[in-house]
Amino acid sequence: MGVVEKIVRTEGHLIDSGLMRQIFDTIISDRGQFEIIDFQIGRNNDEFSRAQIRVTTDDAVAMNTILLKLSSLGCLIDQEEEAVLGEAPADGVAPPDFYSTTNHQTQVRVNSQWVPVNGLRMDGVIVVNNPDNGACSAVVRKFRDIKKGERIALGLSGIKVKPEYVERDRADFGFMSGDVSTERKVRLAVDRVADLIRGQDKKVITVAGPVVVHTGGAVDLARLIEKGYIHGLLAGNALAVHDIESNLYGTSLGIDLKTGRPVERGHRNHLRAINEVRRAGSIAALIEEGTLKAGAMYATIKSGIPFSLAGSLRDDGPLPETITDMNAAQDDHFKILQGADIVMMLSTMLHSIAVGNMLPGSVLTICVDINPSVVTKLKDRGSLQTIGIVTDVGLFLQLLATKLMG
Repeated sequence: MGVVEKIVRTEGHLIDSGLMRQIFDTIISDRGQFEIIDFQIGRNNDEFSRAQIRVTTDDAVAMNTILLKLSSLGCLIDQEEEAVLGEAPADGVAPPDFYSTTNHQTQVRVNSQWVPVNGLRMDGVIVVNNPDNGACSAVVRKFRDIKKGERIALGLSGIKVKPEYVERDRADFGFMSGDVSTERKVRLAVDRVADLIRGQDKKVITVAGPVVVHTGGAVDLARLIEKGYIHGLLAGNALAVHDIESNLYGTSLGIDLKTGRPVERGHRNHLRAINEVRRAGSIAALIEEGTLKAGAMYATIKSGIPFSLAGSLRDDGPLPETITDMNAAQDDHFKILQGADIVMMLSTMLHSIAVGNMLPGSVLTICVDINPSVVTKLKDRGSLQTIGIVTDVGLFLQLLATKLMG
């Protein structure tokens, strides 16, 4: 088999963002070779570097793999070629060679113009509307939302991806590099998170797991909500159930939150909490009648911020507000996430990864978990701007609330 060759181009803060190293590693790890044809280094803090790279391999399949990975790193494969569009053969079905989206800023070339792609999220397809006239637009769709006959971007031609990077002259450059903070750095990390949250007009969404309640962090989460630092709450049935349980009966999963000891027959307290909400008809109704007087869900509803509870196979009850249709839950989460600047992910691995897949790469994610592998898994799913803090989530929330409110 002969040698396969392709020339790719890239630009950005290639050196200090680490992108150039990632590009080289990608080519080599997939049995390719690279040759720098041209490399212009930015002369100051604001100017981009630009590179033109010849990629060669003796395997066409390996070349396709390399090009797919380089595209997600922002490399332009065919600079002036138009995007190839194909029609969806049926509702919910894309043509075979569909382009699978990343969470990075993306443009598609139609009628010799670069058209921005809206609704960025991972693992979708690009639908191009009105490609034959001046009103052309592009949007990311999930497979289930594709309509028969819609024009969908195929392959890699005419698609430009711009990965997120942190400007070299920003004070939080090193802090936002994606490293995981160890226990000894927790207070410093909390200080920096507090500074980011205080930023003017920052929309902060929180994804929280039931461990927030088990560790006593729900009290401080409620304080943050009440004081307007959090603008949306995403969770599962369990977070709401145990939060309500703790405020009605003083337990979480039957464990007394003050003494840390099991309570006799306490294992049924979360079921009692569910039953109370179902009796009242909703969490809001339980608050309205005066039964529920505190907690994260109380603060959420009283503050009027949007929330979404997604169900799972493990759920007891569930609560009336819990959305058990997973497609509907995804859509509801995605709606609340629109316009988010910061998403705090608090001790809920699978929920955090799912939410990470819905976010543009420009959104800063703050992942707090006692297990460092959770942060690694989130980064592996494409959330590059991730602050990882390895600590007890209850301690983190206590320190953050104290820093913000004293």
